[in-house]
Amino acid sequence: MKPSEFIDALAEQRIVDAVGAAEARTSGELRVFVAHRKLRGEDVRVRARTEFDRLHIGDTALRNGVLFYIVPCEQTFAVIGDSEIHAKCGQGFWDETAGAMEKLFREGKFTEGLVAGLERAGDIMARHFPRTDDDRNELPDAVVRD
Repeated sequence: MKPSEFIDALAEQRIVDAVGAAEARTSGELRVFVAHRKLRGEDVRVRARTEFDRLHIGDTALRNGVLFYIVPCEQTFAVIGDSEIHAKCGQGFWDETAGAMEKLFREGKFTEGLVAGLERAGDIMARHFPRTDDDRNELPDAVVRD
C-alpha cells in the first residue's frame, strides 16, 4: 500500500476524537504520528523515539505520554511511551495496545486499528493515571505527519 492510500483511508477526525475520548479518562497524553518517509533500514522504535522527543511527549508533568508511530509504506508501527507508563503499566500495556491495532491493520481497517489502540491505551492508562479535576491537555490531539 502506498502511504497516500493509507493516509487517505484514515478518518482523521475519528482519530482525533478517539485521542480526546481516551484523554478524558486519564491524565496521560496520546499522540499519533504518520510517517511518509521510509525507514531505510532504521529500526521503527528508534525513529519513533526521535519523534517522541521532537514532539516533547516526554515533557508531560507526570511523564505519562504515549506515541503511536505509524509507517504505512513499511507496513509497521510502534507504540512507545514515557518512563512512568512502562513503570506502572508494564509490558502488558504495549502488548495489549499493539494487539488491538495489529489485527485490524492486517484487514485494511486503518482508522479502526488506530482507534482500537487508542481506546485500549486509554483503558489501561485510566487505571494507573486517572484524570484529575485539575488535569489539562498538555499536548495537541491532532495527527502529526512528516
